[in-house]
Amino acid sequence: MRVAVVAHRDKLDARNEQGLRAALGEAGLTAASWTLISKGKHAADVATEAVDEGAEVVIVGGGDGTVRAGAGALVHRQAALAVLPVGTANLFAGALQLPVEPADVVAMISSGQRRTIDTGRCNGEPFIVMAGTGFDAAMVDAADSSKERLGMIAYLRAGFHEARTRRPFEAKVVVDGKEIFSGEGTSVIVGNVGTLKGGVVAFPGAAIDDGLLDVGIVTAEGMRQWASLMVATVRKRQRESPHAQLSRGREISIALDGKHRFQLDGGAKGTSKRLHIEVIPASLTVCAPVTPAS
Repeated sequence: MRVAVVAHRDKLDARNEQGLRAALGEAGLTAASWTLISKGKHAADVATEAVDEGAEVVIVGGGDGTVRAGAGALVHRQAALAVLPVGTANLFAGALQLPVEPADVVAMISSGQRRTIDTGRCNGEPFIVMAGTGFDAAMVDAADSSKERLGMIAYLRAGFHEARTRRPFEAKVVVDGKEIFSGEGTSVIVGNVGTLKGGVVAFPGAAIDDGLLDVGIVTAEGMRQWASLMVATVRKRQRESPHAQLSRGREISIALDGKHRFQLDGGAKGTSKRLHIEVIPASLTVCAPVTPAS
């Protein structure tokens, strides 16, 4: 089996690098190519080149941004993605119940366990966890400068600030040709997975291999309403909340009242007045437990 490794040099510490090299050697995969990158987006080019040169598995070491870039290059390719989750949030790894230790990652590869999952595309860019605009995008952007130093605390701090200060904006959301929302909202999230950090279920009943994307429109404003929504989410009763509307479909169009930040898999991607989002069913093979995960 030909394996390639692409890892973010700032995420992959010495312990994980040594552990991965040792595990690959013990598994007889010593011919694996190694590339360390300085920016997550570079994983796309490296993964593409590795598959072109015959790699059957590409191990991506990094956070969700690096994994997103690597995964995007493997869509509809004859190679599987393996993940060594060494980032801040690692939502994709958590959603698929992927192993976190290097030896376990290599064992998963060698076991032959594979899942074929859906991916998403937003304004032409791939994503594997979720896309969003409004509250979540602003939180990601605000946390970006301190997440390496503070980890999840950076997101919590940014989220608290956004919950207090976030003002609604006009949005129109169309799912599979049908308008489902038109009015003021504070966040629109489109998810390929249903479970977030800490096991919080954002989209009850979501599946990463059902050929659909889940849509959440949030209208909560101020700490009281956000707190109410968070309680409902933890109790998996967000469908009953007056501050959220859930739907799902294959193609989602979001029209905004101006240019707003948007994020893909926890990474800020700039601003846009429109988001065109679509699912790409059964498009990515992942070295993952065969037991379905949301």
